[in-house]
Amino acid sequence: MISEGAAYGITYGTLVCCALVAGAAVPMVYKSMKPQEGSKEDGGGVAMSADFWYSARSSQGWVSLGLSFFASSMGAWVLFAAPEVGAISGWWGTIGYALASSLPFGFYAILGPLVRRRYTQGFCLLDWVQQRFGRATQIYVALISVFYMWVYLVAELTSMGNLIRDFSGLDPLAALIPVSLVTMLYTVAAGLPASIWTDRVQGVIMVVFILVAIIACFTGLKITSESWSKAADWNDKGFESLVTLVFAILGAGLFDMGTWQRVYAAKDEGQLRKGLCFGVALIFPTMLLFGIAGMLAEAQDLSRPKPTLFIKALAFFDLLGSQPGWVAGGTFALATCMVASSVDSLQTGLVSVVSHEVTSKKLSPMAATAIGQLVVVSANVPAIYLAAKATKEVELGMNIINLFLVADLLTLSVAVPVFAGLGSMATQSGALAGCMSGLLLIMSFGWVEFGTFMAGLEMVTLMAFGNTKPTEIGLSASRTCIIFFLLPIVTGSVTFVVSILEKILDQLQKLNFTPEGQALQSSI
Repeated sequence: MISEGAAYGITYGTLVCCALVAGAAVPMVYKSMKPQEGSKEDGGGVAMSADFWYSARSSQGWVSLGLSFFASSMGAWVLFAAPEVGAISGWWGTIGYALASSLPFGFYAILGPLVRRRYTQGFCLLDWVQQRFGRATQIYVALISVFYMWVYLVAELTSMGNLIRDFSGLDPLAALIPVSLVTMLYTVAAGLPASIWTDRVQGVIMVVFILVAIIACFTGLKITSESWSKAADWNDKGFESLVTLVFAILGAGLFDMGTWQRVYAAKDEGQLRKGLCFGVALIFPTMLLFGIAGMLAEAQDLSRPKPTLFIKALAFFDLLGSQPGWVAGGTFALATCMVASSVDSLQTGLVSVVSHEVTSKKLSPMAATAIGQLVVVSANVPAIYLAAKATKEVELGMNIINLFLVADLLTLSVAVPVFAGLGSMATQSGALAGCMSGLLLIMSFGWVEFGTFMAGLEMVTLMAFGNTKPTEIGLSASRTCIIFFLLPIVTGSVTFVVSILEKILDQLQKLNFTPEGQALQSSI
C-alpha cells in the first residue's frame, strides 16, 4: 500500500520525533539525581534521588495523564483485534470490547487513590501487595503481571514487524529492531518521565490519524442493507464475547504496572481522576469506531459476488485497501505511534516491579538507575528474538495472541483476592488461598471436561496449547466465558471464607492463653 521509501521515512521519522521529545525529559531527570542541600553522600537523600527516574512522582497534571493513559493502552493490536471482534461478533462484541477497554480506568479512579494512600512511597501495585499480604503473595502476583506485560511487549513488536511487511513488503526486522532499540534507548536515558513525555505527543498524533483513517475508510463503501443486517446483528456468541472481554481485560488492566506507575506520577488524586476520565473519553470511542469498521468490512465482503475476507483480523485493512496512498501512509504512521507508545510504557512497567527494592538500598543515583536500565535491556532482548520468530512463523504469531488470553485469565484469578486487601476482612492466608483457588478452578474445568489431569493443566491455556485439541478454543469457546465469569466469584468466596476461619481460629487461640480461658478449660 506504500512504497519502501515511504515506510522507512515514516518509521524512522516517527522514532526520531519520539526520541527528541524524550530527550527533553533527560535534563529534568538527571537534575533530580543531584544531592539536595544538606544531604549526605552515603545517606538516603542520594538513594532517593533516583526516585524520579523510576516514578516521575507527583509531577503530572490531568491532560498529560489522560493522553498517557490513552497512548500507552492503545497498541497496534487495536487495528487487528477490535475490527476482528466487530466482524465476528457484531454489535455485542463491538460494544463489549469498547466497554472492556475503558472499564479498568473506572476502577483505577476508585482503587488508585486508595492504594496510593495506603503506600505513599510506592512505585506500583506490587509494593502495596507486599506490605498488605507478604512476600509470597507479592511474588506470585508479580510473576503473573510480568508474564502479562512481557507477552504484550512481544505482541506489539510482532505487530510492528508484520505491519511494515504488509504495508510495503519490507523485511519485518526493518521496523521491529529500530522501534525496540529507539524506545529502549530513551527509556534507559530518562525512565518513566521519557515515556510520559512521548505519550503526550503520540496521543495527539494518534487522535488526528485515527479520525483521518476512520473517516476515509467509512466512505465509498458498497454495502447492501441485507449484508449490513447480517454483519451488525446481536447474536448469542457476540454476547458471550462481551462477557468474556469485560472480565478478561478488566483483570489484565488492573495488573498493568505501567498504569500503576502513572497513578503515582499524578500530582494529586483530583488530577488522577480527571486524567482517567480524559483517557476513557478517548479510548471508548476509538474502540467503538474500529469495531464498527470491522462490521462494515464484513458487510462489504458479504455484498461481494464472492467473499474474500477470510482472515477477520485484517478487516480494517480490507477497507484501507481501496483508499489513496496518503491514507495508508497516515495509518502506518498511526500504527508506529501506537507501537512505540505501548512498548516504552511496557518497558517502564517491567522496571517498576523492582523499583522499590532498588531505591530502598543505599546506592548512588547512577548505580540505582543502572539496575533499572539493565532490567529494560534484559526484558527487550528475548522479546525481540521471539517477536522476530513470530513474524516469520504464522502459527507462532497466532500463539502469541492466544498467550494474551492466558495472561488475562491468570490476572483475573488474582484480582479479587488482591483488592480484597483494601478492606479489613482479608488476611494473608485468605488472599493466597483465593489466588490458588483460581488456578484450581481453571484446572478442574479441563479435568472434568476431558477426563485427564494433563487436560486440566492445558486448560490454563484455554486449550490453545497442548495435546488435547477440542473444536473450540480460546475466545470462541463457551467454556471460556463460563470460566471468566466464575473466577471472581470463586476466588472472592475462598478469600473471605479462609480469612474468616483464620480470624476465628486466632480469637480461639487468644482465648485459650488468657487466664479466663484457662480457668474455663479447668472447670470443664
